[in-house]
Amino acid sequence: MNNYDKILILHALDKSTNFLSVYEDEFKDYYFSFNSEQESINRAKSLLGDLEGKSLIIYLGHGSSSGLYEPDDSHTYEKYFLDATWGNYFFDQHDIFLLSCKSNEYIKKIYKSNSSIGFGNIISSKFELDHHNESNTVKIPLQQCDIERFNEIYVNSSIKVIKKLINNEIYFFDVPKYFRFMINSDINQLLLDKNNSNRLHFSRLLFDFRNEFLYKKNPKA
Repeated sequence: MNNYDKILILHALDKSTNFLSVYEDEFKDYYFSFNSEQESINRAKSLLGDLEGKSLIIYLGHGSSSGLYEPDDSHTYEKYFLDATWGNYFFDQHDIFLLSCKSNEYIKKIYKSNSSIGFGNIISSKFELDHHNESNTVKIPLQQCDIERFNEIYVNSSIKVIKKLINNEIYFFDVPKYFRFMINSDINQLLLDKNNSNRLHFSRLLFDFRNEFLYKKNPKA
C-alpha cells in the first residue's frame, strides 16, 4: 500500500517536548530521541541519511517557518536541526509528518519530499501561552492543566492516525481526513462538557490546530 522502505520517528527531546515521549511507548521499533549534544544530533542526521527508497519520517519537536529546531532546554531555539536546504536533502522522495510549530510554512519550502504534512502555531507549553498573551490583543485565558490536556488530545489523535498509516489501513494522503475527524470528535466532547468553564477557549486551540495543518504533495520531477 504505502510501501515504505523504513519508518523513522525522530524526537528532538528537551524539557518542553518531553510529553511527546509517549511515541516511544507506541512505536518503540521506529523511535529515536536525540538531545542537544552534537554527538546525539549527528546520530539523528546519520539515521536520516541512511534511509533508502521511499520512507516515512516523523519529526517531533519545535520548529518555525524556516526549519526544525535542535533540542534546547533554555527555550531560546536558535539552532536549526534542519533548515530548508538540509530538509530538501534529507527528505528527498520520503513522506514527512512534522509535528512542530509552523511546519505548515516550512513544508512549502520542501520540494523534494514525496508528500508532506505540517502544522500551524501549536501552543504546547505555559511559556508559549504567556508569550502569545503578551504579544496579542486577543488573550487565551487558559492554565497549565489546560495546555497539558490540549497536548494529550492532539498527541493521542496523531498516534491513532499514524498507527493506521503504519498498518497500511490508510494512505498518507488520507492522514488529514482522519486526523481532522478525530480532532472534531474531541472538540464536540469538549463543548458538551458544561462543567468546563474554559471549554470555549480550549476548543479554540483545537479548532486552530485542526484548521492550520497542511498536506502537500510534490509533483514528480
